[in-house]
Amino acid sequence: MSSPLVTVLTTTYNHERFIGNCIRSVLAQTFNNWEQIIVDDGSTDGTARVIDKFDDERIRYIKQSHVGIGKLSETYNRGLRMARGKLIAVLEGDDMFPKRKLELQVHSLDDNTVLSFGRYILVDENHKYLGYFPLNSRQYLRTTDWLRSLLVSCFISSPTVMIRKDALLKVGGFIQPVGSNCVDQATYLELALIGKFKFIDETLGVWVKHGDNWSDRDLDSHTFLDYGLTFCRKHNIPVDWKAIREQHGRDLFHIGRHQLMNGKRTEASLNFKRSFRLSSTTGKLKALVGLGMSKAGMNFEGIADWLGRPTER
Repeated sequence: MSSPLVTVLTTTYNHERFIGNCIRSVLAQTFNNWEQIIVDDGSTDGTARVIDKFDDERIRYIKQSHVGIGKLSETYNRGLRMARGKLIAVLEGDDMFPKRKLELQVHSLDDNTVLSFGRYILVDENHKYLGYFPLNSRQYLRTTDWLRSLLVSCFISSPTVMIRKDALLKVGGFIQPVGSNCVDQATYLELALIGKFKFIDETLGVWVKHGDNWSDRDLDSHTFLDYGLTFCRKHNIPVDWKAIREQHGRDLFHIGRHQLMNGKRTEASLNFKRSFRLSSTTGKLKALVGLGMSKAGMNFEGIADWLGRPTER
């Protein structure tokens, strides 16, 4: 079987502390037919100096004027236009690949499968292991209706993703809804309309959790919900209100956890209350625990770490 060229598409901004490990994780791949395109959104730290230390013709680096996270799709699509590979692997400048990521994934896509993804490891910036996700892989091994699942939750982690380039171009490249700070949900939804997805039950990404991650800021699931509803209206797809309501409850629970971590006990209590009203029975129990801990000022994350369930976002 021939080995197609894989383009590793990396966007970065002020990732001086992380970009070296990101590049080294690509250089360490057991699969060698790759190129890495790094699009730097005008970093003001030493990101460029770190990248310049790597002398490998497979690495291409371009630095643009800063456009910000509000125009993230422009940055991604600039890299996509430069890509020579038939397959696109996404790796942000503060994340990493396991050594066998490309080897395990490169032959997972065919004429009908447009995207594959897998499990990921969560570590802190000192590479301390925090957990792996998803905790239950069976649900994804059984999934056939990826579109309906994605309308409820964007459960695909970007460092595990590989996408056929021709499929990406067919949907117009990476898509970013107005008011959103990400390109994943909208892009995946459009891809799910034109082809199948495949879950690979292997660790395919390493997500580095640190204080500067956009994902670590207080979350707002309204943009996600609003786009999902717009997408359903556009394509005449029925809305599963019960599933969306329960997912919104889970999102509010995660927001509460992050606010509690940052000492925002009043805000956390409010979101745990909202989560309780929207969630399933299990979600209500979790929201009550969160509410009690926010009122008492207890360490929710210490218990979560002990149970092997650190914050995912």
